[in-house]
Amino acid sequence: MKKMIVLLLTCFMVVGMSMALDYGVRGGVALGNMALDPEFEEWGSTDFDDVIKMGFYGGVFVQYPLSETMGLMGELNYIQKGDRYYNEESGDDVNYMFYGKILEMPVLFYFLPMEKMTLYAGPVLGYVLKGGYKYKVSIDDPAISWYEGLDMNEWINRFEFSAAVGGRYQFAGKYFGEIRYIYGMSNMFSDDNPELPPETEGKTSTLTIGFGVNL
Repeated sequence: MKKMIVLLLTCFMVVGMSMALDYGVRGGVALGNMALDPEFEEWGSTDFDDVIKMGFYGGVFVQYPLSETMGLMGELNYIQKGDRYYNEESGDDVNYMFYGKILEMPVLFYFLPMEKMTLYAGPVLGYVLKGGYKYKVSIDDPAISWYEGLDMNEWINRFEFSAAVGGRYQFAGKYFGEIRYIYGMSNMFSDDNPELPPETEGKTSTLTIGFGVNL
């Protein structure tokens, strides 16, 4: 897997330099949610609220212009997805968190509606490096907390297919701010997962907000 990542990064950089393409790096905050079927409250945990799980994303991109106002953009990103369910019991904070650490390869069509603004959309192929859940209890004492959890790597569907739509705004020359929504269309869990209710499906939805720089 590491050899494949190094090869893809090398290809991005070589192609970008040889064809004088626009390329750079990007990163920021990933706000995750997951559509569960059956829903989490049907698992017997009716007092939990579905809240946003915060994570990180970062990666590299290369752009190939087709004209002055449109083109194609390929990326290689690392992103943390998932969901978090929260409950307060007797003053203690209880969190049940699903997580996925994913390598993504988007291929996006971009359009420039005006100077400095870029809009884009396209498919995303993801590979789940690691996935599972964590159960965290923070006692009513800031110095005390404990975790329980399980890596479900052998019961995770490694490949994830998503669609992305977003935009970015250029400022201060080569820097830009961006926002993106990634809608997962494939089930993260395998059908024979013994740790979850039978035939559980989990499809991720992630909002990313961050910054980037053209190198």
